[in-house]
Amino acid sequence: MFEYAPAPESREIVDLRPSYGLFIDGEFTEGSGPAFKTVNPATEETLAEVACASADDVDRAVRAARKAFGGWSGLPGSERAKYLFRIARIIQERSRELAVLESLDNGKPIRESRDVDLPLVA
Repeated sequence: MFEYAPAPESREIVDLRPSYGLFIDGEFTEGSGPAFKTVNPATEETLAEVACASADDVDRAVRAARKAFGGWSGLPGSERAKYLFRIARIIQERSRELAVLESLDNGKPIRESRDVDLPLVA
């Protein structure tokens, strides 16, 4: 008898950390609000714990975004496009992993995540 190889959309291609914080002003920080668990609806397995932002966290994020907007909005459109295209390319490069994560988190078929959601995001 032979063994099957893992499917290309296998969960083995993703590496989930036990918890995730907030990304504010270019740094990951702990949220000051209560954390919540994100659960795979198909198995009820906890995928990770995610920080929840408090009002103070949101205020810090808005201040950081306003500060960054000055430099960003001053760039010519062609320069901003370079950043946006690079982000799209990174999403395309990691689309298999992101599709698996989307399917695990939402319980949707991998085909929909892989063939619809991720191409639209990129």
